[in-house]
Amino acid sequence: MKAATSSRSPEKALARVNADATRLRARIAELEREKRMARTVRQPDRTVPAPIAVPFQLADPRREPRIGEKVLPPLTPPVRLGMQMGAAIVRELRAMTIETRRLVRELAREPESTRSVPPLGAMDAPADGVSVDVAQRRMEALKKRYQQRFAALADEWSRKMIAGVEQQSTAQLNIGLRDVAERMEIHATMAEPRVRAIVESAAQASTQLITRIPEQYLGEVQIAVMSAITTGSGLDKLVPYLTKRYEDDARHAHLVALDQVRRVSENVNAARVQALGSEEFVWIHVGGERYPRRLHQSYHGRVFRYDAPPVIDERTGDTGLPGAAINCRCRQRAILKFTHGNT
Repeated sequence: MKAATSSRSPEKALARVNADATRLRARIAELEREKRMARTVRQPDRTVPAPIAVPFQLADPRREPRIGEKVLPPLTPPVRLGMQMGAAIVRELRAMTIETRRLVRELAREPESTRSVPPLGAMDAPADGVSVDVAQRRMEALKKRYQQRFAALADEWSRKMIAGVEQQSTAQLNIGLRDVAERMEIHATMAEPRVRAIVESAAQASTQLITRIPEQYLGEVQIAVMSAITTGSGLDKLVPYLTKRYEDDARHAHLVALDQVRRVSENVNAARVQALGSEEFVWIHVGGERYPRRLHQSYHGRVFRYDAPPVIDERTGDTGLPGAAINCRCRQRAILKFTHGNT
């Protein structure tokens, strides 16, 4: 009996040790859980909440986007078309300058036999070798020829400008409104009376800007030629003036072409989005200028109404849309509102 009891005592002792070990492991696990919970309570929750889905919403530059609104992407003008238009004007301007310089040199070498007989009591014939009448007739012929050439150029590029603006405007609106509008609905905005009036006015303004170039250029050159002949100051001295005048006019032509395309594009886009129901826009300031307008910088991200645009020139007090000021690259982002946005 004693032998049997002694044989069972180690088994009971081992069982008690195993039970104690199990309870110890459970206690350790419980302490670890309490430690983790205490650490979680002490530290703030760093998890990022899930984004809230907003209907009809693109990236909105405003700090507090509103549900039920859609802010369209910036509507950009076809700048490449403006550069091509400026280059075409400059090519014609260069040809006119070369021919004008050639004419001035020919007038400086004109023989005495081509002089017209001055009327009785008039001043003696000028010493440059050509009369005022001959020079005036040849300058008028040159002006008439380039007026015709610039008129054809104006007609061609006015049509190209309007077509390019319409094409890019339609493409951008289709992208911005692809979830709420059909393509034919966007095309229909071009038939709106206000949009058509803007397009026709833009075409007329562009034509006038181009056709005035030979009148202004050759008109001033003609005055300089007549002055050189009558005063005897020398026609050859006009050649450097013509070169400098061409360089200035070429830079101006590029700026005018780009500015015209920007302005027409912004006006057409504004009229089209208003025809679609937009009443407000977000002003987007575009950098890149050497001397940016601080006033326009302060407008970045602000909302304005199309029927009450802000002041764009502090000196004159003129109001207008982004891109309306001379050499302004700012953009507009139209805001469309939906009555079912909060549902």
